[in-house]
Order: sequence, then structure tokens, then C-alpha cells
Amino acid sequence: MNAPLNEDEFGLFIRQHLNAGATQLSPDVTERIFKARQIALHRHAKLESQPVVAALGHSVLVWGRDNLQPFLLALCLLFALGFGNYMMSMERVSELEEVDSALLADDLPINAYLDRGFDTWLSNPQEP
Repeated sequence: MNAPLNEDEFGLFIRQHLNAGATQLSPDVTERIFKARQIALHRHAKLESQPVVAALGHSVLVWGRDNLQPFLLALCLLFALGFGNYMMSMERVSELEEVDSALLADDLPINAYLDRGFDTWLSNPQEP
């Protein structure tokens, strides 16, 4: 009993049988097969180069498949940068909230923090 063929072996098996059978075909049949293959390749290339329409706001841009990939990559990069900037600003706001909460919860009045000599008083260590 033969072991089942994997995909590559099966493709090789089919190719060998098609090549063996192709030698028995008449020249007009091989010419028709060649022309049909050329038409199929032409249609395939035409489908790949067909433009893609993308709507952005009120304007419509027509991009080929080759131009759309860098555009989407740039759009993703801009989104990532914007999201990172947003997260950093939220972190900064959180830090400022902590400082404000600490200032408001302290026993000193707000005017003490506004006094110009307060920074000097903080920088000189005092003995208890």
C-alpha cells in the first residue's frame, strides 16, 4: 500500500502526467492552450492593477493597490503616535492632580505657597 502524497509530491505527480500527455497533443491544441493561458495571465494582471476607491471626508481618492499599502501604513503610524501622545498627556494630568491634591490637603494656607520667601524657607533645613 502506498503512503499518501503530500501537497508538493502530488503537484509533482500531476505535472509529470500533464507533461507526458502534452507530448501527445496536436500542435493546434497546444497553440489554443497557450493562447488561453496568455489570456488568463492578462486578465489576472488586469485584476491586480485595478484601482481601489477610498473616500476621505468629502473628497474621493483613487489609489491603485500599490499606492494603498503605504497610505494605510502611514495612517496606522499617525494613529499610534496620536494615541501615544494622548496617553502621555493623560499621565501628566494625573501627576498634576496628585500634586494639587497634596497641596489642598496640607495644613498650610495657599498664600504660603505663593510667598516668594517660601522656596528659600524650604531649601534651608531647620532644626525642630
